[in-house]
Amino acid sequence: MKAFKILLLVFILATCMVSCQQYGKEYKLDKKHNVYYKGEGVDEALVKKLANYLKEQEYFQDSIESTVQLIKVKDTFNLNFVVDASKITSGYDNKFLLFGAYISENVFNKAPVTIQLTNNKLEPFKNLGYAKPISDYDK
Repeated sequence: MKAFKILLLVFILATCMVSCQQYGKEYKLDKKHNVYYKGEGVDEALVKKLANYLKEQEYFQDSIESTVQLIKVKDTFNLNFVVDASKITSGYDNKFLLFGAYISENVFNKAPVTIQLTNNKLEPFKNLGYAKPISDYDK
């Protein structure tokens, strides 16, 4: 997991601040890290749990501004990660899907999670698809 954290750290990118109304409510973990959220059943307590998990796993780093968007549609949590498309390398997709699997397991009680990579305006440019819970990998 430590190697995963180190690789993930390399891929974290600075993001711009975006408008709350357009992207959902904003939860600010601190000055540099925020999560926009919307959807039925998504409240600040859940978003705080997600933000703290992202900080714990070192996705949210003190020296880098980062934004994530959480949108719940029916029973699925859609996670949009702001990244710089020019920095994407091979294996990047699998790392985000694996990270999504851990998030499903540890934050969303194994609920379905989809992962998208977006620009700094939260416009998706790559849909990575479904990240099944990490405990389902052995099945």
